[in-house]
Amino acid sequence: MDFLRAVEWVRDHEAVIKGNISRYRNFSPYEECDYMQEAFEAAMIATLRSRNKGIPFEAAFWKIFRRQVCLFTPNPDDLSNGSNSVPSHLCSVDIDSVTITQRPKKKSKRPCIEAVYDAVSHFLTEKEQQAISLSLGITEEGRLSNYEIAERLGCSAANVRDILGRANRRLKCLVMKGSIDPSRLR
Repeated sequence: MDFLRAVEWVRDHEAVIKGNISRYRNFSPYEECDYMQEAFEAAMIATLRSRNKGIPFEAAFWKIFRRQVCLFTPNPDDLSNGSNSVPSHLCSVDIDSVTITQRPKKKSKRPCIEAVYDAVSHFLTEKEQQAISLSLGITEEGRLSNYEIAERLGCSAANVRDILGRANRRLKCLVMKGSIDPSRLR
């Protein structure tokens, strides 16, 4: 499917799309046209993804569209169906009159991901280091999907999955042998 046919598909399925977004509208300050714009964007991405992965366009579209809508639609009651942001249409106070008190930062029990990466990266091959750093988002580009990593490394997404799987198995083995002590990474 090409981009023009994807746009036509969205227009042909507008009623179904609007029916799917109705559950998000209760929590959202966005208008229906905003959701439809997301649908057109999802169609463009789905066109590429369905072509690259060999999957049906419709399946790719719905997966991408739902993910995009969940990311920007506030829904504090159900975090699996939306962002945990407070919907702006429920705010009745002028933002300039709000005073924010700073709470002291709690010491995180989780280790800093960059520190963990630095501690274990010398056990990995150069390709594994590149793939993991891009996957974890410790580069300037932020966290990338396997498809984006594959594009950067000049390989397929399946190769990226294999590289990440090998690296994870190697690190797991080193932890089990005692070469890497996770408690020292905190």
